[in-house]
Amino acid sequence: MKRRSTFLLLVLLILAVIVATTSTSQAIVPEHGPSASGSGNFNLRNQFGNTEVWSFSFEALSNKNGQAHGQAQFDDLTAQTQVIMRINCLSVEDSAFAVMSGRVLHSNDPDRPKGEVAVFAASDGELLPTPSFDTITPPFSFPGHDCHGGQPLTILPVENGDIEILP
Repeated sequence: MKRRSTFLLLVLLILAVIVATTSTSQAIVPEHGPSASGSGNFNLRNQFGNTEVWSFSFEALSNKNGQAHGQAQFDDLTAQTQVIMRINCLSVEDSAFAVMSGRVLHSNDPDRPKGEVAVFAASDGELLPTPSFDTITPPFSFPGHDCHGGQPLTILPVENGDIEILP
């Protein structure tokens, strides 16, 4: 019996020494790069002159090496179509403007089919020196281009929403 308690005491002592002398490792936290997020509504005049009401939400994060990930959803409430895309490219050109691109994961919009690469841009309206609106573009198809290939031209004011861009 004495042998068993001595062995148990020895094992506990060894474990205590290991725990006491092992430096605690800090969790490795990746250094983040730029990010962009937002949600809200915007109005778009289509090729027939009719106004379409859209809702959107997106979130994109990148690390210090420029690798980005995120998701975006655009709903054309007028045509009742939806586009969901995986963001894999984020370019923050200044502290208030970002271009994002990625592959369409789900779509019932014939202009933006599943599997296609789409690009969109957003801006965080500045309050100083003069107030301005947050703006966004709908997703556009740019075959062979990503978020570094330029920005879409249709910039629309955001209604009932907010966009935040961090460099």
